[in-house]
Amino acid sequence: MRSNIWLLMLVILGVGGCANNHQIVKPKTFTTFEDFRQGPKDGVDLVWAQRGIFNQRSLQRKIAQYDNIIYDQVYIVLDKEKSDHLSEADIIMIKDYFINQLKSLNTKLTVVEKPQPKTLRVTIAITNVQTPNPILAITSSVLPVGLGISTISKVLTGEHTNVGSASMEILISDATTGEPIMAAIDRKSGNKDLSTMIDSSDDIKDAINWWVKRLSLTLAQYKQ
Repeated sequence: MRSNIWLLMLVILGVGGCANNHQIVKPKTFTTFEDFRQGPKDGVDLVWAQRGIFNQRSLQRKIAQYDNIIYDQVYIVLDKEKSDHLSEADIIMIKDYFINQLKSLNTKLTVVEKPQPKTLRVTIAITNVQTPNPILAITSSVLPVGLGISTISKVLTGEHTNVGSASMEILISDATTGEPIMAAIDRKSGNKDLSTMIDSSDDIKDAINWWVKRLSLTLAQYKQ
């Protein structure tokens, strides 16, 4: 049984097998925010799924192809002028905490440390930099090339800084081919930008807890 992993993905997609559920998006992969649709009530802001995933049954069929899951890529994307204080220890703390919280959502897949056949990969970007496209859709031009297991990366950019909000992007893909399967984007507005939040471990943990709670709240809707 892999009931919990597809339920986790239902969290992200917000699909429940309703009669009026049709194909979620037309594009095969997401390239702009326009490719996403609104997320479910009390869930994440924006969701995307590859063509062919449009209800609970189609999601189950897709996930049935996988046996393992790997959590190994977390990116922190910051304005280059506001990140001098961010140490590698800070990044490691954020990465470990976020991954541990996601693992608490309890998938039935085997957690592995290295990519192998029939493995899903969970990639996360946390940012307060506003770009024309989702961060995880433009990894080839923004993020370092040749990233391996346990990737921890601080990506610096000076464009389109959006002070006053922090965003989380999560991408679930095939760990062997890199094929995107589904994605979600969520924003946490407030008086502190991400750089300031990271100054306080409590602030960044609160944001992570908030994001994971929004995922889990949606999960609860599909447990019956």
